[in-house]
Amino acid sequence: MTILNTKDGYNFFIPTIHKKKFNPTQIEKKYVNHTLEFAYAMTFGKSGEHRKYRSGGSHLRKNGEIFCDTFQGKLAEFFVYKELTRMGINCPKPCIEKWGLGTWDDDDFSINNNLINVKSVAFFSNLLLLETKDWDISGKYIPNSKYYDYFVVVRIKPELKKEFSSQRMLNSSDISFKKIKSIFEKQTFFADIPGYITYSFLKEKIQEKQILPKGAILNARTKMDAENYYILSKDFINVNNIKNFLN
Repeated sequence: MTILNTKDGYNFFIPTIHKKKFNPTQIEKKYVNHTLEFAYAMTFGKSGEHRKYRSGGSHLRKNGEIFCDTFQGKLAEFFVYKELTRMGINCPKPCIEKWGLGTWDDDDFSINNNLINVKSVAFFSNLLLLETKDWDISGKYIPNSKYYDYFVVVRIKPELKKEFSSQRMLNSSDISFKKIKSIFEKQTFFADIPGYITYSFLKEKIQEKQILPKGAILNARTKMDAENYYILSKDFINVNNIKNFLN
């Protein structure tokens, strides 16, 4: 088990020796375009809707921020799809169906009766964070009452929220597709998979209460909006091992 360093229970740090270096692979433009259209429809296009609050959080997300989160999450799914296919795994394509508030895309992937949950993070991240209010003590995801067999972590560069913030778009409620498209035409996206964890490992961390509290400060700069279970990248399993369980 690897835990975060802390002196007072509210200021947490990731030791350098526990970090994994970002190992980028360029994401194909067609997947970026598919994801852009999906994320726009789910936010500014009003074809679907995502929650404005995180579970247990108090920060109200505007459409600009929701767009960035939606884009990053779906792009991560396309990257996992590409990587699993490369390994010879028969992986379905990511779902790009639009849905309304209160309806969840139940499984990122279902492969040979294994449910896979894809978690996207920024390229510099070394933590898997799962909001405590979304999970029960047995490791079940409360919103859809599902147990996931594997959690695959994807890191993405650039950090889209930073770009939107520099353009004063992060807190926008309405942005034209043309304006967002112009920004994406200048971007090249990269990703890596630092690893994955299993359901049994998550259940163990939940029962051990390996928690990053709401209001805690991470690495002296990030304030946690909600309480999260956390797992460090040092404890992730190499993604190449997953093919032994999915084929």
